[in-house]
Amino acid sequence: MLVNILSLLVGLSIGAGVLHFFHLKWVQKITLRAEEQAKKISDFALAQSKEQQNVFRNQLNSDREKVHAERSELREKEQRSLELEQKLLLREEKIDSKYDDVERKIETLREREELLQKDRMEQDRIRQELQAELSKVAKLNIEEAKDLLLKRTEERYEEDILKVIEKKKKDLRIREGELSREILIKSIQQYAGDVTGETTQTLIHLESDDLKGKLIGKEGRNIIAFERATGVSLIIDDTPDTVFISSFDLFRRYIAKKSLEALIIDKRIQPARIEEIVEENLKEAEKLIYDLGQKTLVEMGIAGIPDEIIPLIGKFRFRTSYGQNILMHSKEVAYIAQSIARLIGADPVLAFKGGLLHDLGKSLDHDIEGTHPEIWGRIARKYGLDERIVNIIEAHHDGVPQICIETKIVQIADAISAVRPGARRMNADEYIKRIQEMENIAMSFSGVSKAYALSAGREVRVFVDADTISDLEAEKLAQEIAGSIEANLSYPGEVKINLIREKRIVEYAR
Repeated sequence: MLVNILSLLVGLSIGAGVLHFFHLKWVQKITLRAEEQAKKISDFALAQSKEQQNVFRNQLNSDREKVHAERSELREKEQRSLELEQKLLLREEKIDSKYDDVERKIETLREREELLQKDRMEQDRIRQELQAELSKVAKLNIEEAKDLLLKRTEERYEEDILKVIEKKKKDLRIREGELSREILIKSIQQYAGDVTGETTQTLIHLESDDLKGKLIGKEGRNIIAFERATGVSLIIDDTPDTVFISSFDLFRRYIAKKSLEALIIDKRIQPARIEEIVEENLKEAEKLIYDLGQKTLVEMGIAGIPDEIIPLIGKFRFRTSYGQNILMHSKEVAYIAQSIARLIGADPVLAFKGGLLHDLGKSLDHDIEGTHPEIWGRIARKYGLDERIVNIIEAHHDGVPQICIETKIVQIADAISAVRPGARRMNADEYIKRIQEMENIAMSFSGVSKAYALSAGREVRVFVDADTISDLEAEKLAQEIAGSIEANLSYPGEVKINLIREKRIVEYAR
């Protein structure tokens, strides 16, 4: 029993020793590991410390450089400020010096002004005394003496004064003529539209001559029905594959042309079908007229026109005056009037609008009694157009007094458009008759020795006897001839009366 206890105690002691030995080894290993970890931490901390020191050192150097640069810049600014201050001081001294000079000059001028005022007063006193003495000697007051002097001067230099006045009037007329020509030439050049003329016939090509028989119909029924429905003449002659539509009314010719083309395509040419197609084209033409009017307004950039007036503008396309298409004529007048208005400082918008609308009464003058200015003037007032537009319409042929310069501008532009070469045409016999009547009217006045119609009837050159007609009577005679031609003849545009009074004195040296 004792032996077992001793064995147990010995075993425990040995186990305790072994355990202590392993414990010491484990503690030693832990300590070594802790020391290695501590060394690593210490080395890392030391490296971080050195890196931070380098950063701080670089930052400090950078700050020092910035401070140095700022100090240098500040020194430069201080130097510039000192230099500027010195310049300002010098300038201030110069200004003070100039101010003193100005003060001295002002004082000198005041002294001179006082002396001049005294001299002027003395001169006025002496003049009054002299005038009083002269009045006593001549027994005339100032006004009487002035009138006497002017009268004697006028008597002595009357001829010279008249020559100067006449020369000035001549120079003024020349300048006016040159300026007028320049304005008109520039205005015409700015609008280079083609001359438009309308014929009285429209040519229609046929697929074959067989269609001519169908167009005529049995006993001429088809051609009679076509002419009755359209109001035109259908000319069918020996010209191969061709027929002609003849009428002075462009609108009727247009309807007839569209209807004939539709009949040729349809092939059913008989009276009932003719009337049906013509009726359809008439209805389509109403829309066409409105579209033409709207297109014209859009093209020219004109707004504010009542819808009821737009179809009348479209009808322009189917109206002519002496063979000139009214729509093209009205557009041409608008552009020329606009150019003239700009050149002379008038209202170009009003002139442009008035130029387009001035002849609109011609769209209705076939249907309503009265002249086209009267007709269109009433319509324009009805739809509330500007009173100046109404005056342009009514007065462009001098039917009523003109109230604005734009009316005269449109009148001039209308004449320019009408007299352009090729714009209008007349029958040759009527033209010759009109020319002869102009010359006969001029020759019918007393004192006229010769009269010639020139420039296609646009000018009548009249020569008068200088011994029987004075200058004043010559002006009156020119007005009377112009009034007589205007009252007795009908013509497009205007006629210039150029009356010449020339006195010739012939002497012989022997």
